[in-house]
Amino acid sequence: MLERSYLIQPQLIGLEEEQQDVSFHEHLPYSDFSKWVPENSIYNEALINIHSLNRLSDIKCLSFLSYVGPNPQNMYFTSFTHSRFDHSLTVALIVEQILKQNGIPQEQIDLGIIAGILHDIATPAYGDATKQIDIKNLDEEDYWWEVLDKKGKDFVTQFGTRETIDKIIKNQGLLGKVLDISDRIVYTMKDLNALIWPNQIEKQEKNDYLLGIKKIARNNLKIGNIYKEIGVDQKKQEIVFNNSNNLNIFLNLRAHLHKNFYLHPINQAKDLFVAKVIERVYSKNKNSVLSADRLRKMTDYDLLSVLGTYYKESAITMHPLLVNWQAEFEKFDSLEKAKIKENELKQNKNIAIVGIKEIRDFNTMTDWKITDGYKYVKFKKHNPQAAKKIDKISQSTKGIFLFWTDISEKNPTNKFLADILQKQF
Repeated sequence: MLERSYLIQPQLIGLEEEQQDVSFHEHLPYSDFSKWVPENSIYNEALINIHSLNRLSDIKCLSFLSYVGPNPQNMYFTSFTHSRFDHSLTVALIVEQILKQNGIPQEQIDLGIIAGILHDIATPAYGDATKQIDIKNLDEEDYWWEVLDKKGKDFVTQFGTRETIDKIIKNQGLLGKVLDISDRIVYTMKDLNALIWPNQIEKQEKNDYLLGIKKIARNNLKIGNIYKEIGVDQKKQEIVFNNSNNLNIFLNLRAHLHKNFYLHPINQAKDLFVAKVIERVYSKNKNSVLSADRLRKMTDYDLLSVLGTYYKESAITMHPLLVNWQAEFEKFDSLEKAKIKENELKQNKNIAIVGIKEIRDFNTMTDWKITDGYKYVKFKKHNPQAAKKIDKISQSTKGIFLFWTDISEKNPTNKFLADILQKQF
């Protein structure tokens, strides 16, 4: 079930009568932040005036990524349901908290809130999995203005010009830096919470890909409070962290999430396959059934419906066909070697080649600055050994990967894989 916290009736969870004039509730997992937002707030006004925001409640944050745990070959892959709507509102709230604790004028705080609310509004249906088929035309940061109707544009320009908000959304200037950091903190904590609930992190298995993440989470149940340790220096236009140790923990947690979840080869194979499925229907023609413009107006379910019609399946059956399989993979140091292996596998009629993909390293964010006495120093300079370990995790994700899957067992999923990958039984 998709999260729609703004629809929760406050009286159902025991609020006192004098507290019932609230609009919605948000929280940041692994932190103390938990807030009911008043009805007469900028947030509620945004929900009323920016109609395209509601679509984000049906856009998943993690698209087609699945949990990669012990013995993945024996697992039923499932999806995570926390939404871009929930993410965007929480990002805006954390932006507000950081700016408030640093004495930033209310006018600038409101501008930061609006940018936070809008920063993912143009995300296409199924997010990152879809974006890779046409990165240029499906970048949410470049098209946020286009998805607003006149009422939405009139509302947001009360707080700043289109150009000013655009720069913040693209992480430029002081407010843009705060938005960027808030975004990364929120998605890390929300995704961690989706993967590992606090009361489940004690369970450990030797072959669990998430073991490193669980260890960090178990020992740092309030690491989300790192937002409280962020300083904003208006004079120097700098954003700094006040606790080097907690920043190190956060960056390590984020690094493990990238290596063992976001960029794990099993998930990367699934994203590659999903992109191929969507790409067959996608067109740059604005009038086509699946164009960039239409994807920015669709929900995840809308996209599944279009794909279901094209592939003669129902929207309900499409999702299992896309995710309930596991890829085999091998890492190579060159494209030539990967192609040699691919040609060898093609000789086996029971093997379907998903494709070859280069997985790159990720931005470790070790350039973020901390306070070192009276100076601001990049984390990697302040603690080079810790930064080196994080960089090593990032480098380990790089490589040329060949993905394939065994389709010898006759079932609907394998038939669908074979049809898409042009493999006949």
